[in-house]
Amino acid sequence: MALDLSTLYVVAGLGMLVAGFIHLIPLATGRFGSWAGLWGAGHLIAGCGALMAVLNDRIGLPWAPSIGNPAVVMGYALIAGAVVKFSRPDARLTSMLATAAVLGLPLWFTHDPAHFHLRVAYLSVIRAGFDLVVVIVAVRLARRDSLQTGWIVAALFAVTVPMFLGRAWLAYGDRIGTQLTGRHDDFGAWLAAGQIAFIIFRAFSLLILQAERGQNLLLDQMERDWLTGAFNRAGLDRIAQTFAGRHAPRTLTVMMLDLDRFKTLNDTLGHAAGDAALRTFAEIAHDAVGRQGHLIRWGGDEFVCVLPDVPTEQARVIGNRIATRFAQAMAPRMATHGTLGVSIGVVEGEPDTPIIDLIADADRAMYRAKSDRRQPAVCIPPVYIPDIYIPDVYVPDAYTKAA
Repeated sequence: MALDLSTLYVVAGLGMLVAGFIHLIPLATGRFGSWAGLWGAGHLIAGCGALMAVLNDRIGLPWAPSIGNPAVVMGYALIAGAVVKFSRPDARLTSMLATAAVLGLPLWFTHDPAHFHLRVAYLSVIRAGFDLVVVIVAVRLARRDSLQTGWIVAALFAVTVPMFLGRAWLAYGDRIGTQLTGRHDDFGAWLAAGQIAFIIFRAFSLLILQAERGQNLLLDQMERDWLTGAFNRAGLDRIAQTFAGRHAPRTLTVMMLDLDRFKTLNDTLGHAAGDAALRTFAEIAHDAVGRQGHLIRWGGDEFVCVLPDVPTEQARVIGNRIATRFAQAMAPRMATHGTLGVSIGVVEGEPDTPIIDLIADADRAMYRAKSDRRQPAVCIPPVYIPDIYIPDVYVPDAYTKAA
């Protein structure tokens, strides 16, 4: 069956023009980042290049290949740059665009009809290269930012890479004829049709990524404490759900942290100073916990650290690090108002234990440590009596594990 590539190229060109305008309009309102401008401009330029190829084959425009082919190269570079910018807004695209300009330079000077097949081969390899860049960046987005639609974008661009390379091979062997458009029934025509189909499908793929990113941002804001950036109880519920199934940790350690004399700080220096202290504590705790666990603001001046597969001895080290750094950070502010310390309670349990029960055990252990901080701790099962840091008092170090 012969394919009418002229019609397909016109559809592809018009589709890319529509996609370009759709991305540029929201950009003008400030709703999208610079990636939308790159994506829109890239599709506009590539779409004009596709339409120019049709006009050249129909009415003969000697200058069309010299302008259209380099424009297509730059259009694909802008599209790839848009995905890079979407992934990393601070990324610089100077080297990518300069490379595209250099790659398009030979096409600017080569318009001999006898070299048609070589131009098609060269251009197809360049397209495959920029599509491969998009695949790599989309996979990183899917893994790093948990954007599941990143896998869709990667698939849409990955499919065209072998298609472009296959068409480049056929063109290099001079097996695609002497025109891009017209009716063709060879394998190269079917490859071209496949490329056009996926180019149209993926024209709006970044909008899907943006929608998922926006949804994730809203969900994250719902699950975060606005003052400290720590998770709130809604965030804790979602974290607890991840501990079920095949990815469940072997053990689960929970640490309760309470700021001592925090009410005194609020009463003497004001609530603004209290808010600043909470933010300072959260920053220190986030840094100490890192990727090992999650920080949750339980309420007021109480925080919870959930540490999957972190043994109690390591949790003790993390707790002491938090308390020490916090005391050091607050010492200049509390010079004439006493010491602001941290009481800590730690328990370790099985991952299938309700997390609320582990938090309750850690809370009892924390209050036990707070009340016994001036004398050696007495360990009463099933409560795990943790280590507590107060700069000017006794630090108990006796431990027992929850039953």
